[in-house]
Amino acid sequence: MELQAESRGNLRPDPKFDAINILALVVQEDMSNGCQVYVFLRIVDEKSGVKLGKNGNDGFNGNMFLFTEEKLLVEQVIEIICSLDPDMLMGWDIQGGSLGYLAERSLHLGVNLLKKISRTPLHEKTTEMKNSGYSDSSDLLPEVAEVANVKSVLEVVEDEWGRDHASGLHVGGRIVLNIWRLMRAELKLNMYTVEAVTEGVLRQKIPLLSDRVLNQWYSSDLERARCKCIEYVVQRAMLNIEIMDQLDMISRTSELARIFGIDFFSVISRGSQFRVESMLLRLSHTQNYVAISPGYQQVASQPAMECLPLVMEPESGFYDDPVVVLDFQSLYPSMIIAYNICFSTCLGNVVPARANVLGVSSYSQDVKILKDLRETLLLTPNGVMYVPPKVRKGVLPRLLEEILSTRIMVKQAMKKLKPSQQILRRILDARQLALKLIANVTYGYTAAGFSGRMPCAEIADSIVQCGRRTLETAIEFVDHHEQWKAKVIYGDTDSMFVLLKGRSREDAFRIGHEIANAITAMNPEPVTLKMEKVYQPCFLLTKKRYVGYSYESMDQKKPSFDAKGIETVRRDTCPAVAKTLERTIRLFFESQDLSEVKTYLHRQWRRILSGKVSLKDFVFAKEVRLGTYSSRASSLPPAAIVAKKAMQIDPRAKPSYGERVPYVVVHGEPGSRLVDMVVDPYELLDINSPYRLNDLYYIRKQMIPALQRVFGLLGVDLNQWFSEIPRPNRSMFSKQPSSISHMGSIDDAVVSRRPPAKKTQD
Repeated sequence: MELQAESRGNLRPDPKFDAINILALVVQEDMSNGCQVYVFLRIVDEKSGVKLGKNGNDGFNGNMFLFTEEKLLVEQVIEIICSLDPDMLMGWDIQGGSLGYLAERSLHLGVNLLKKISRTPLHEKTTEMKNSGYSDSSDLLPEVAEVANVKSVLEVVEDEWGRDHASGLHVGGRIVLNIWRLMRAELKLNMYTVEAVTEGVLRQKIPLLSDRVLNQWYSSDLERARCKCIEYVVQRAMLNIEIMDQLDMISRTSELARIFGIDFFSVISRGSQFRVESMLLRLSHTQNYVAISPGYQQVASQPAMECLPLVMEPESGFYDDPVVVLDFQSLYPSMIIAYNICFSTCLGNVVPARANVLGVSSYSQDVKILKDLRETLLLTPNGVMYVPPKVRKGVLPRLLEEILSTRIMVKQAMKKLKPSQQILRRILDARQLALKLIANVTYGYTAAGFSGRMPCAEIADSIVQCGRRTLETAIEFVDHHEQWKAKVIYGDTDSMFVLLKGRSREDAFRIGHEIANAITAMNPEPVTLKMEKVYQPCFLLTKKRYVGYSYESMDQKKPSFDAKGIETVRRDTCPAVAKTLERTIRLFFESQDLSEVKTYLHRQWRRILSGKVSLKDFVFAKEVRLGTYSSRASSLPPAAIVAKKAMQIDPRAKPSYGERVPYVVVHGEPGSRLVDMVVDPYELLDINSPYRLNDLYYIRKQMIPALQRVFGLLGVDLNQWFSEIPRPNRSMFSKQPSSISHMGSIDDAVVSRRPPAKKTQD
């Protein structure tokens, strides 16, 4: 559902004042490929400037309904929704527009839309209304009706958590999906506007039209303008369906719900603990176990977790020789299975920090049992004892074994599918993804020390310490192997980077597979080390920050650019920095000539200083969470300042919780702070804008630090390179008001430049 409403000047539509002009419903059934389109139009008299085309539908092909009164339009929408009886209702911004706007507007018209389209019976009226004999809020006295309406408006967004994290609207018996929030969790983009997501998912560029322009089009006497406005709204509604289909969101979420054993909406709105617990409790009940339910005080008073995963400080530098990356597959689930780590198999610490305590519960060790099992006990590196599987198989290991074996079975079934069985392939792929996700978050369930439902510090530390010891043993084995002559230059939790100095790429793949096989054989099942890829060449910067040309097989001829943790993949900078950094790294990898990098940077910096750049590459976009910042204005981040400025002009411009707000940095007075130099990009684009892009800030504060972190490893001083560029005359490029700003339109400009017509003789 998408809609277009009236607007007052440049203000966004407000349901208190602005009527709905166009409402588009696009309906899709899961058993059919096509979509049904319903368009509802509000028309006014001829004096208001809206006329229909000759065929009565403005040239639009679809189910169109025309109304002279807005309340009739709302009632027809309710009737259509109830007759179609959809399981899900979707909109791009379900609160600010779409269903949320329609619900709020309906309340001001005296119609409770959310209750009328609900599948559940209507709520019984209050005793006061029954006694007074009123049947609807429209029959009440004005004062009473106003109070009832205010209360109903609050009910539209009654869910505080849902407003910030989900849809915030509840329709009984139907799932309401806020698509932009789903995209925020699904995709990694700088911005999550319809235009940005459509380009990222569907590879289509669509225009952004303001409410003012759409309102002018719809109020126009031109049939083409009205038709374009209707098509624009319908296109927005169609895009919702296309994006969800392209990402397979509905089918994938349904499979996740089926695997986890929870409802559809909980997959979207609940966290990983809820998923793990759903599967864990079902398996526990079959083994005659009952899970404990500790209180907040018990969780807070449990012993602190002491173990950390191994994250080595890398030997920072540039490596032209091949670097082999090896990774333990599902390390923490493998540790749980290999060492039978579980709540039901733990016998406590050899030397407990606190007597008679295990995790969140009280526990007393049975000396007789310890004596009987002393020859077979499994002792983890942090000093916690577990019984072996032959004595008692743990619930967690049993759960993970079933999950991992089922995932292998599903992946094997996918390989046997025919190319024509695409629907079944997508279903099976969603299942194996769900199994992978649940296996990887099982450790987190035992380690959730703040908000956990059943955390246990001893078990969490055992898993981490077993994984750490496994990685340390592997690193020591590789470093001391005489035949390989390899050196581990970086290790992180479950992976290690092995430098093979003076070897070819073919040797690197061969030795990498030998290392993987040897270390896998050293460890108990199902611990497996896999050779992921070979970097050649690469930069190692700091922990969790590296970049290189990646080869995943011997047959791969063209490498892929693989970066982790640097500005090319981060979203806390602008696209210009990411593009420049990636281009310079690629140049150096291919030529290993710093002079080429220097020439390229000088050319780019001159373009920026002369203003010959695209503004969209210099737009920052940061998440804004209004209500969580300090009350001092100086402590607000730049994006929040831009949002506050917009809200002062238009309260409806308030960004949703977690929305990424764009801004640019412009020149300010000497000594100005950054927060005083940030503006909305559209203010800079305005034809009479007094602002000019702060080129020196982008170069000195954004580009040079990012480049210095990489090329500084080669002894380069980027500030020195920048100082060698001659500065252009800044006054030449300052933004001046346009000389044609007084003209009304392009037609006026063309007429003013047209030569006078010559007189012709009859």
